[in-house]
Amino acid sequence: MNKKHRGRVRLYSLIFLVFCIVFGKTFIYQVREKNRLNAKINSLEERKDKLNSEIIEAKDNLQKVDSEEFVKKVAREKLKMIEKDEIVVKYKD
Repeated sequence: MNKKHRGRVRLYSLIFLVFCIVFGKTFIYQVREKNRLNAKINSLEERKDKLNSEIIEAKDNLQKVDSEEFVKKVAREKLKMIEKDEIVVKYKD
């Protein structure tokens, strides 16, 4: 091998090495970014499922609002109301 040929081999080897480094870094970055985005997608899907279940529960509660049982329950819990034939007993601490 002459000097010219060895110089070309070194140059091509250097170019190949630089290409491998750039390609490797890009590949690693893309894998990390894909994993990050997949984790974000999973958390957003979990949040979506939770919100959908809350929507369904709210719709069910909205349908119950018209029922007499619901009105009585809210009156008892929130307003501390009682039926006319009930007696309230309070204990002193």
